[in-house]
Amino acid sequence: MKSIEMDPTARKDSDASLRAALRDMPLRYRLSIPFLFLALFGTVSLVFLAIRSQNDLIQRQEIERLNGYDRAFEHKIDRQGRWAVSLASSFARNPEISEALAKKDRLRLIELCYDSFTFMKAHYGISQFNFHTLPPRMFLRLQRLYEFGDSLDYRQSILDAISTQSETFGLELGLTGYGIRGVAPVLHQGQMVGTTEIGFNFGRMLLKEMKEQFGIEATFLLPREDGTGFKVYATTFTDAFDRADPAYPRVFEKGIPEILIQRIADRPFAVWLRAVRDYEGRTVGLLELCVDRAGTLAITAHYRRIMVGIGLLGLIFSVGAIYFISLYFSKPIGKMVSFAREVASGAHVHPSGLRPSGELGVLAEALDEMLLSLEESRGKIQEYAENLEQMVHLRTRALRESEEKYRTLVESVPLVVYRLISSGRVIFINHYVEDLVGVSAREAMEDPSFWKRKVLEDDRERVWPLMERCLQEGSEFKAEYRITHANGKSIFVLDHAIPVLDEKGQVEIVDGFLVNVTDRHRLQQQILQTEELKTLTEISARLGHEIRNPLVAAGGFARRLLENLPAGDSNREKVQIIVQEVARLEKILEKTLAYLRPFEVSLEKGSLNDLLIQVLEEHKDSFTERSIVCGLNLSLSLPFIPLDKTLFKKALGSTIQAMIGHCPSTGKLEVQTYPGESLVHLDMTLKGAVVSPDDIEHFFYPFTTRLEPSRAIDLPLAKMVIHKHRGVLQLRRKEPDLLLLSLSLPQ
Repeated sequence: MKSIEMDPTARKDSDASLRAALRDMPLRYRLSIPFLFLALFGTVSLVFLAIRSQNDLIQRQEIERLNGYDRAFEHKIDRQGRWAVSLASSFARNPEISEALAKKDRLRLIELCYDSFTFMKAHYGISQFNFHTLPPRMFLRLQRLYEFGDSLDYRQSILDAISTQSETFGLELGLTGYGIRGVAPVLHQGQMVGTTEIGFNFGRMLLKEMKEQFGIEATFLLPREDGTGFKVYATTFTDAFDRADPAYPRVFEKGIPEILIQRIADRPFAVWLRAVRDYEGRTVGLLELCVDRAGTLAITAHYRRIMVGIGLLGLIFSVGAIYFISLYFSKPIGKMVSFAREVASGAHVHPSGLRPSGELGVLAEALDEMLLSLEESRGKIQEYAENLEQMVHLRTRALRESEEKYRTLVESVPLVVYRLISSGRVIFINHYVEDLVGVSAREAMEDPSFWKRKVLEDDRERVWPLMERCLQEGSEFKAEYRITHANGKSIFVLDHAIPVLDEKGQVEIVDGFLVNVTDRHRLQQQILQTEELKTLTEISARLGHEIRNPLVAAGGFARRLLENLPAGDSNREKVQIIVQEVARLEKILEKTLAYLRPFEVSLEKGSLNDLLIQVLEEHKDSFTERSIVCGLNLSLSLPFIPLDKTLFKKALGSTIQAMIGHCPSTGKLEVQTYPGESLVHLDMTLKGAVVSPDDIEHFFYPFTTRLEPSRAIDLPLAKMVIHKHRGVLQLRRKEPDLLLLSLSLPQ
């Protein structure tokens, strides 16, 4: 069949006609149609939610109901088990029965118990009454008198009753099938001679009681021997049906109950499926409890029809009410539209005179006010048009002056101001970057990774993730880290960047600034070192005074003992050692207290370079002796600083002598001075040093110096002299054989 295609021109005309029809549709229809769909959606939603809530309530009720039946089933098994073990225990305590079992008199046991068994079987449903001997072997089955002598090693309940000599009960498989069995030990003259067992049949009779009591259908299923499914062991259903649902093997394997909705014999049922465990806790089968849902579904369908009918009536009423209300309000709106068109045409019109009620009245008043404002605006527009050119010229000149002031401010501040794009590339940076980092503004903008690359390698692991969060997530970035100047010096900076987001919430640009905080960082280090030294001094002084008293007492007693010992006494040599060691400890204590004794420095302006030259000249013999070359790189612009020349010269001499003491031979000592903003810096680098981390940590500790006391002051005192000058001292190893000592002093 040949298909008919619409001409493109005809299709465009059809679409244009449809749009024109929608545009010209009256307001009452425009309001009614959306409310129709809204009411339809609300009605359908409410009916759907009501039906779903009803189904959920029914399902929860069915689950609670089936769960109650399941608990009733458990209670019935437990009650029959306790009944069985109670009966077994009462027979086991009968002296005549225990004596007959001890003598293995089968006829006597039949005479004593058979009548009771037939009575209990007829009236109470007892199906098993057995006696067992030791080791566990069947001695007598009252329900099968001619079957005995078989081994019962597979019966765990009997084994537990024998081993614990106490009663046991539970569901267990025997020769006559599954039963709810109770086993009790039989004692004769204090000795266990066997066990007696009474059991209820676990089958159709039990399920029939459940059906009569609760009005449900029940089935006990056992797995087939070939593993292909389950067979019916006992049921209350009259007709057989297939059980192919995968829930059956799943519940059997996992032991977790499930509820199924099935049709059985053309009737809807809610099926509670649970695992049945025997005395040993093994899953031996499945219990199926079925509740007929036909009555419930009929009631549900009836109320569903009622809800749908009410919903349709409400929908019709809502649409009708909306139509008449919109018709009532659309008439004055049409008049206002006509009035607005006359105003838009430019004709000179008078106030509309419309006075509808409510919001429409407010709208009519607003139209009248708009008419008056329009006349005023026409006059103002004419005035603005005459002055527009002059105003634009003035605004342009003001904008140019503002930009020039901003640029001058940015270029004059003593910090680096920059702007990045979201990739991290610098698109603007002021010229102060050349003073701080040693690279020009053009070089910084040409390097796409300048912002991140300037961070010192040791700080990148800490700082780079924060920079990435700023660029990717729009988080504010603020961190202190180190950068390397083009001349090789490390500088501490504070970097603060604030991202600017676009309308989509993505990072568009990042504005920030970079401040040199090296002097502040050094001052903080000086404060920390001063506080640490103060605390250590107080602790050491207190410790020294506490040690002195027992040490003096020990020394005095040792000397007196030495004086009283005869010259030939064998203990005299040992006491002499004690006296010598105590004397050495007293000298160490005196030296320690001397470290802690306060002293003052006499400061006067002096040249650090001249002092260094004098110290190095005095120690040139030590350099020659160890084949150490000394190199000087002293700044000619280094300002004078407050110094106690005598003490500071000794402190420098002790420090230099201690450093070269760590260089066995053939080394090089580089001495460099350079000014800071408010500090003077001294760096001494020793190449060829053999020093361990422990040596660095204890470099200025007392009693570790390699100097002769007659030549220089001790290193602890040297460090104290430096701190008295408010200096910050740092010793570290840059390379395995490169030792760097940095000293900063205030101007």
